[in-house]
Parts: sequence; C-alpha cells; structure tokens
Amino acid sequence: MSYQPKARHKVPSLLAALVFAAMTLSACTPTTTENPMTGSSNRSDPATVKAQVEELKQALADLHAFKTETQQAIGPQKWSDEGLRNSFCTTPDGEEGVNYVVLSQTPDPVDLEASVDVVKSFWESKGFNTRIETNPRDPGLIRLYADQNGGQLVSYTANVLGSGLEMDSACVAGDQAAIYKELYPENFGLPSSPSPSP
Repeated sequence: MSYQPKARHKVPSLLAALVFAAMTLSACTPTTTENPMTGSSNRSDPATVKAQVEELKQALADLHAFKTETQQAIGPQKWSDEGLRNSFCTTPDGEEGVNYVVLSQTPDPVDLEASVDVVKSFWESKGFNTRIETNPRDPGLIRLYADQNGGQLVSYTANVLGSGLEMDSACVAGDQAAIYKELYPENFGLPSSPSPSP
C-alpha cells in the first residue's frame, strides 16, 4: 500500500517527459527541404521568382551580346531585330522554365558559304555543336543550326534575298506563370515597377 502513491506520481512525470521529448524532436526535424539560396522549396516563392527573373534578364543581356558578336563576325551588314519573345523551354537537366527568343534580319547581301563558315567556326569556339543544311532546289539558301549541350539553340540562315539569325537565350528553370507575373505585372492588372531592360 505504501508504494501506490509513488507510482501515481511517477506516471504523470513519465508522460510529461515523453511529451517534452516528442516536442523537442518535432521542433528539430525539418518539415520541408529548403532551397539554400532562398530558404524555400516553393518554386512560386516571391524571393525565388525574383531571383529567376534577374537570371532571365541576365540571359537576355548575354543573348544580345552573343548576337552582336555573331553579326560582327559575318560582316558590316545592317541588322534589325524583327522579334523578341519569351518562350517555354526545358533546361539540360529536364526542368521546365522560360527563355528569350530573338529574330534578327538583314537585307544586305552576304557571301553565303563564307559567312556560314565564319559563323560555324565562331559558334563552335563557344561550345556549340553545329550542322549545315542545304537544299539543291534552293542553291541560294544555307541554314546553320547549333545547340549547346541540348540547351541553348541558335540558327543562321544565309540567303541571297537576305539573311537571318534566330537565337534562344539560356533556359531559366522556374514556374512560367510566376515568372511572367513578376516580369510583366501590367499584364496581370498589377502596377509595373520600372526596371532597366538590356
């Protein structure tokens, strides 16, 4: 009989210790895998999306620089950008994302074979794999295609009637809708914040 009161006091103490231990363990155990850069694993997290938009803007600046270098390698022709758009893309790792696509054209004449050889050599020096396509029915047209490790795609069309470059920027992985909402807030009924575009 003298041991019964002690047993009654020990049970609540033991339960309290177990509850405290469980709470301590749950507080130390992470519930989600966090992105070390942004602190979030959510692809739509505002900080993550802002970082992706900045990466996309840098990809556009790099694309313009690469396009200009290619044009200078071809010769003194006057080029004009006929189109710039965003596009869905897939990274070399298989992630969905967004990139820029630019189309640039010149009506000025070029030496077809020489210009293709120059562009081919230049692009290969930048790590691209290239291939040339011709059509016997259209001897005034040469197409040069290139890709960089399955990612960035570019093409050069040398034509007696005018030549063109179609170039994709690097693909930035992320949620396409979230990136567009941050990049073009005016299209989503949000006030746009001024940001310099390259």
